[in-house]
Amino acid sequence: MARPRDYPAERRSRTVLKVVRGRSEYERLRPREREARHNAFEALSEMRNERVSLRVAARRAGTTPETVRRYAGQSLVRQGRRYVPTASDRSYQRMSVLSSDGVVDIDVRGSRARSTVGRHWNAIQRFAATGDVGVLRSFAGRRVGGAELASDPDQIEEFLRRREIDIDDIYVTAA
Repeated sequence: MARPRDYPAERRSRTVLKVVRGRSEYERLRPREREARHNAFEALSEMRNERVSLRVAARRAGTTPETVRRYAGQSLVRQGRRYVPTASDRSYQRMSVLSSDGVVDIDVRGSRARSTVGRHWNAIQRFAATGDVGVLRSFAGRRVGGAELASDPDQIEEFLRRREIDIDDIYVTAA
């Protein structure tokens, strides 16, 4: 006997990818979709860094495995019944960086560039907490998304003093 066409298990397994290739496609996303995409890439990062399953990473990021597959599915490979993240990706993301002009929003393409921005913010946070200028040296002259990353301790201290830096949220979610 043939199975009905709309068998529930088949419907659940079909995830429509929402691939964002650039700023115009990103700006067309609704705020809820942007937040869901942000959470999906957070889960993907968990999978890569902590080597956890899709289900565990999604739970930690506050989303579902299906949402991760929808927004970050091009960065996942299926191995048997498990989803495994690719080593890197070329996905678009809008992020905030600290440049010599202050905090600016840039277009970032790729997981390696996103990691560089994250390491830069971590270095700034460590510098702010300890005063260790050595953590900033590796970012001297470094550019991401067309912006040169700030590495001058005096300049960073001035931004900290004026409270222009919000280290907690480096991903741009509003238009």
